[in-house]
Amino acid sequence: MKNNIILNAALAFLLFSSCEGFLDEKPDKSILVPESAAEFDALIDNFDAINYSPVIPFIYSDDYYADPSGYQRFNPWQQNAYQWDIDPFLPTEIPLDYTLMYQTIFKANVLVDAVESNQDWSSVDKDRLLGKALFWRAKSYFELAVLHMPIPGLGQVEGTFELPLSLSPDLDEEYVWEGAETLFGQILNDLESSLPLLPELTELPTQPSRNSALALMARISLYLGKFEEAQSFAQQVISSGVELLDYRELDMSQTYPIPLFNPETILFTWMAPQGVISGPNVARVDSLLLAQFDSMDLRKDLFDFVNEQEARFRGSYTGNFDIFTGIAFDEILLIHAEASERLGNSSTALRSLNRLLEKRILDFQELEQSNVDNLLERILEERRKSLVFRGQRWADMKRLAFVDGRVFRTERLQDGESAEFSGNLEDYQMRIPQRELDFK
Repeated sequence: MKNNIILNAALAFLLFSSCEGFLDEKPDKSILVPESAAEFDALIDNFDAINYSPVIPFIYSDDYYADPSGYQRFNPWQQNAYQWDIDPFLPTEIPLDYTLMYQTIFKANVLVDAVESNQDWSSVDKDRLLGKALFWRAKSYFELAVLHMPIPGLGQVEGTFELPLSLSPDLDEEYVWEGAETLFGQILNDLESSLPLLPELTELPTQPSRNSALALMARISLYLGKFEEAQSFAQQVISSGVELLDYRELDMSQTYPIPLFNPETILFTWMAPQGVISGPNVARVDSLLLAQFDSMDLRKDLFDFVNEQEARFRGSYTGNFDIFTGIAFDEILLIHAEASERLGNSSTALRSLNRLLEKRILDFQELEQSNVDNLLERILEERRKSLVFRGQRWADMKRLAFVDGRVFRTERLQDGESAEFSGNLEDYQMRIPQRELDFK
């Protein structure tokens, strides 16, 4: 544990005290590395440092808007991102999302190196630790790709888009900048390699399991438009026996009705610290989204209505106002339904959708093909309502723009001025922060 503290302290210094780029720092590896397998477990299982997701995808999304007083409390880069600036940081600013993801990648690389070089550890310890490291490295690179990269093989975006791909803890070693195809190849390879190494289930959903790796594979496959793979991975999770929360049994009188680490949670991650952005007195849901919920929809009860036109969200799977970005079973059913319908398996898609809605709508009457005009649109509508404030909306907007050519145009008003998101494909890739490009 002492070495864990040393490593985290050194990384904090590395990330936030220097004006150089993250991957160009040269820490003294001898003071960073724990020794025992148990110490490495403590390092990679520290969910306060590992289980984060980026902030900016939530800011960019149309899940919410900020009231005027809340907007004034945003940092300058947050205000820029709120107006869909794809280059929101000043040249010298340290980008939170970018550095947090590479911090996790660096820790994962340290762990992979330790597993490969340590001759004294048991094969059980090595497999467990390597599985965790590969999982978190893949997850972190995927988060970065959603933010900075086009979706490979889909749509055409002008320009060169690359991210530094680092697979070694030795920062003296030269790293390369890679495009989306190579990056996603590495992500999928890491996850596939982690599957036989991870336990089927873990005591806490903060730690990766084979089930959570399959769930992440399902999410990524859907994002990439690989619907056969998405359906297959989602089906494996469904077959594992994960429970679905029955919203009819929630105590809606509670400030936050959904408990932390509820049975539906497959992987627990949350949005990184972001000040006031998602606070209950700042982040509001507008009437266009609220109008999609009818009076029998229990998901509507997860909003705290300020008035008929706006509300605050109180249904996070974190048990408070923090934004849950992990994977829950409802998302898996929606992935399975969408992928099945896109593959022409409407009856299979309906089974998954009905299974979800039965636990979400009072007096639910099972949907049949004969009474659904456009099943894909219905699935996407239910996904929109189920995954609000989950940190997934920006990825959904982006993939639907690339996969289906959908155009999402939205507008925000602040201080009498309008900012508009045009929905063009080139607007979905945030620029790499300048302080990182200076060291390319």
